Amino acid sequence: MKRHMTEKKKEYTIDRDDMIPKFRVGTDDFKKLRDEGGYFVDKTLFIKEIIDGNEVTLIPRPRRFGKTLNMTMLRYFFERSEESRAYLFDSCAIADYPMYMEHQGQYPVIFLSLKDLKRDSYDHFIKATKAEIGRLYREYLPISKSLPEASRDRYLRICREESPDHELYNSLKELISHCYSFYKKPVIVLIDEYDTPMIEAFSKGYYNEMSDFMRSWLGAGLKPEQGQVLYRAVITGILRIAKESIFSDLNNLDVASPLMIGPYADKFGFTEQEVSTILTAFEVENHADIIRDWYNGYSFGGHTIYNPWSLISYIQAIPNPPSPKWLNTSSNALVYEELASGGLEIKRDLEVLLSGEELRYPLSENITFGDIGKNPANIWSLLYYSGYLKADDPKFAEYDPNLLTYSLSIPNREIFLAYRQFVNRLFETRTMSAGIKDFISYFLENKIPSVLEQTLSDLTLGLVSMYDVAKLPEAVFHAFVLGLLANLRNVYEIRSNVEAGYGRADILMIPKTGTYSIGYIIECKSVKKEGDGEKAAADGLAQIREKEYMAALVNAGVPLEKIVKLAVTLQGKRVTVKKE
Repeated sequence: MKRHMTEKKKEYTIDRDDMIPKFRVGTDDFKKLRDEGGYFVDKTLFIKEIIDGNEVTLIPRPRRFGKTLNMTMLRYFFERSEESRAYLFDSCAIADYPMYMEHQGQYPVIFLSLKDLKRDSYDHFIKATKAEIGRLYREYLPISKSLPEASRDRYLRICREESPDHELYNSLKELISHCYSFYKKPVIVLIDEYDTPMIEAFSKGYYNEMSDFMRSWLGAGLKPEQGQVLYRAVITGILRIAKESIFSDLNNLDVASPLMIGPYADKFGFTEQEVSTILTAFEVENHADIIRDWYNGYSFGGHTIYNPWSLISYIQAIPNPPSPKWLNTSSNALVYEELASGGLEIKRDLEVLLSGEELRYPLSENITFGDIGKNPANIWSLLYYSGYLKADDPKFAEYDPNLLTYSLSIPNREIFLAYRQFVNRLFETRTMSAGIKDFISYFLENKIPSVLEQTLSDLTLGLVSMYDVAKLPEAVFHAFVLGLLANLRNVYEIRSNVEAGYGRADILMIPKTGTYSIGYIIECKSVKKEGDGEKAAADGLAQIREKEYMAALVNAGVPLEKIVKLAVTLQGKRVTVKKE
């Protein structure tokens, strides 16, 4: 805190800026954050839940939701060290529980993050893993002196990163045993982002080798037969990889799913109460609605949760306008890959989400990468666990009373932009960027139909190349147009397949501002090669009139004279647009 003393009077004034707390954006080391006086949202009761919890706990949460910070917090709480670290927990919630504070600084802790082990091949992964495990073994080098000769030689080979590949398979199990024998205390194992190299392996084509390694390395190290040797193990990641592929031998595993009500539900991400406290501390209470619109919307175990990375980044950037924060840090490759390779049903479901509506699907808590693309429920499960969907309102399906389903929706504006970005990329051509600008300008500048016709024709070339041009599904063309319109959501409310008049309109565009006051009704048609695109477009306009779709816009406050009717047809590579 800065103090300034005047010459005439010995008076001290305090700079107001120094009274405002400071975030440490990007700092995910608990000790560094506390030592540097960074603003800290107290999650220390997570420690209590780990002590009271299961022997091995897997906690899947999206990227940047505080997993690494919480894991380093566990490390500095439990880990034996020459200097006491108890001061780090002064004034924290866990300090009010003396019985739990007795565990502070009492255990050997094996801490390992796998988030930097992404490689383009299995051989390169093994090389990087040898280096990382070698570093870990060197942290406990004094142990080697107490080992029998054969074990000591193997230990030192791993330290020098000279061990054959097969010695890595038992390296975690052996280090746990060595620590227990040396310190005479059970061991705590903390493995952060365990699935990051597995996701990379799936994308790069060496998933089977990776799965075999992880089953042996992780499974063997954390087996129940370790008994008193292992006190607690905590594993974090995005996904719960199917037990039969990775955790098949871990009968002692407890999975803290974000779908479950339980003690871990509020330990990752910020709750409503925590956000309220943050906004008051930083004196930005007037930004609550913006933050809620952009970064709220997640639901973990019945708690409303905010994305912590995005919220912190936004507050740090005030007075700059809100923008995607989390999307700029997270790898979207697997998400985009699975959405792009999904079939017609996925495209239809994506259309529903983009229109602001909800889907209802079961969510699989056991992800097997090879099965992700086999049905929509697997893809939406991947998206939920990756942070791209909100899931709530669990109900058993009417068609199967034993199948639990969830209402799925886009959680906030930041994630909506991710889907819009995906749609733009999915059908991207060399002219796509300029084409999207021309497409947007048609609506904002009320240009003549031929401009929209030519623009859509250019943009659609990438779309029709993915299908037999004579069999392009109307729903896919509809979803494509809807995805392009998502770029206009700041000035238009976009509705899809909505009840209007005496039917269901394909797309309604309701103005949000007087600057762009024209409302649009769009009817999309896909016409067979031998069909008549001009007639189909005329029929589309007739359908709008006869079904009185205009009523929906009039009811929304759009004057009849401000309503434009558009019929858009696709016939092979030709787009026809009729306006009325």
